[in-house]
Amino acid sequence: MNKPLTSGSRLWSTLMEMATIGAIPENGSCRLSLTDEDRQARDLFARWCREAGCTLRVDRYGNMFAVRPGSKAGAPAVLVGSHLDTQPHGGRFDGVLGVLAGLEILRALNDAGVETEHPVAVVNWTNEEGVRFKPGLTGSKGFVGLLDEATVEGEGGADYFSELSRIGYAGHPMTDFEVLAYYELHIEQGPVLEAAKAPVGIVEGIQGVRWLEVELRGHDAHVGTTPMDNRSDSFMAAAALASRLRERAISLDKHIRFTVGRIEVSPNSQNTVPGLTTLHIDLRHGSTAVLDAFEKVMAETIPEVETQERVRVNARQTMRVEPVTFDETCRRHLLASARAFGLDPVSLPSGAMHDASSLATKVPAAMLFAQSRDGISHNPLEWSEPEHVASACEILAQAVLVHAGTKGRWGDESRDT
Repeated sequence: MNKPLTSGSRLWSTLMEMATIGAIPENGSCRLSLTDEDRQARDLFARWCREAGCTLRVDRYGNMFAVRPGSKAGAPAVLVGSHLDTQPHGGRFDGVLGVLAGLEILRALNDAGVETEHPVAVVNWTNEEGVRFKPGLTGSKGFVGLLDEATVEGEGGADYFSELSRIGYAGHPMTDFEVLAYYELHIEQGPVLEAAKAPVGIVEGIQGVRWLEVELRGHDAHVGTTPMDNRSDSFMAAAALASRLRERAISLDKHIRFTVGRIEVSPNSQNTVPGLTTLHIDLRHGSTAVLDAFEKVMAETIPEVETQERVRVNARQTMRVEPVTFDETCRRHLLASARAFGLDPVSLPSGAMHDASSLATKVPAAMLFAQSRDGISHNPLEWSEPEHVASACEILAQAVLVHAGTKGRWGDESRDT
């Protein structure tokens, strides 16, 4: 096995420094997209990229691209990255690892004097998490032309493009930037690799995701004076609808993921029958046909609840991400790199959304997972061991080097992992 190219200790130090921005109790992170904390994280990343000699570009959606040039004029770039934004009670690794591992690859290439034929670029995608703005994957969808800008909604009336300008990251269309292939490193966010005692895994593909918003309208009423059989209770109707949809989803396919992750009740008063309840549904499966079948079942179920509970229901889809299968050649590069490193990685699907699902619709793409302790994510307790992070970064680096036009053979200097 060759001497490692990348420095695991330097990557770890970079991760921990980034985690100080938006730090919350229990070693967590909160950097919601296009907030001041996000701006600070972007500024730090931009400084590091410029110090690494990269050209920094920002597109219309606020995506940041740090480009290390290649030797072949006009060649498309091998792109590596993920996102710096987090959940409100997020951890130190989700998304951030993929961006900073890309930065570590650029730094290591500089240290070793490795020249690639194709440019190697690192990207920070905007608003992957979809917390402040919906839909999620906003930046990556915009980059590949799959975003309907009219559908972008901000919490509390926040405007996506105005907020980009406010924090200083409103860019311009990048029509001259071509991508040869895209690689993304991410923590697994699940228990499969830990159970298999595997430091890393190669992702086969990503489940399709649909977000659905269901409004149920009844009538506000006094709880003490309105008989039970004379109510139009939007919350109880929502509970009935959610329960039926869950049962029918499971009957379609046991592998489906149906979740009501958020409920809004109005007027939200303990002594008033609620007149308006909104359900926010997250639906996931690896087959478009199954997702379509669920939406048909939902359309058939809604009239039943309307009649029985005396409410009116309106449902709309707020996000749609199609299932993807990752590129065989990119996955083969990751597999060969892992085996050269002495590992036999697990092959597994991803149940979580990632920006790679956007890129995979337009260019060859692949993902590598690093093991997560207890499968915890979107939580301050999120953790990946330093040695697993280092191994994953080195495997990613070797795959990128092969795709970028070099076998990645460098001097005999030892570098820590």
